Amino acid sequence: MPKRNAILQILKKELDPERYAHSLRVEKTALALARRHRVPAGKASLAALLHDYARKFSRPELLKQAKRFKLGIDPVSKFEPKLLHAQLSALLAKRDFGVKSTEILRAISRHTVGAPGMNKLEKIIYLADHIEEGRNFSGVKKIRSLAAKDLDQAIIESSANILRFLLVKGLPIHPGTIRTRNYYLLNL
Repeated sequence: MPKRNAILQILKKELDPERYAHSLRVEKTALALARRHRVPAGKASLAALLHDYARKFSRPELLKQAKRFKLGIDPVSKFEPKLLHAQLSALLAKRDFGVKSTEILRAISRHTVGAPGMNKLEKIIYLADHIEEGRNFSGVKKIRSLAAKDLDQAIIESSANILRFLLVKGLPIHPGTIRTRNYYLLNL
């Protein structure tokens, strides 16, 4: 598995500048949350850096890659192929970077819509992507504050925020987002 500097060189070359900067901010946020919630920093760093690796692909290319990797493409992901980048990023992390840790790969794979029963690392990557310091949407400060104290409460608030955004925009909602919110809401 490549060292952080080697990963950064590849990411800087493959991702657009804003996506690269976002990945660094997600890593910074993930490391802070990992310290707070006693998760190994190395795992948080690696998952955060590679979480958006497949965002280097255009929407049509994401669909092509998903078919190449034989991923199931649900109707919402077909409508918005960017939703496929999480699973593809995990597959590419394994193939291109030699990541073998199932825990890290799952954290990458689940960072967009979440999943019921996520472990701490998965929760941290899901939240870090949503609340990194470059995000400035209404309610982000509340989610950041919750994330420092209670990852589950932060996930409920974060997923509710995503649902509100999609409803206001009149966009389809991925069933995984609803499952994630309901699981944490019902299991507090």
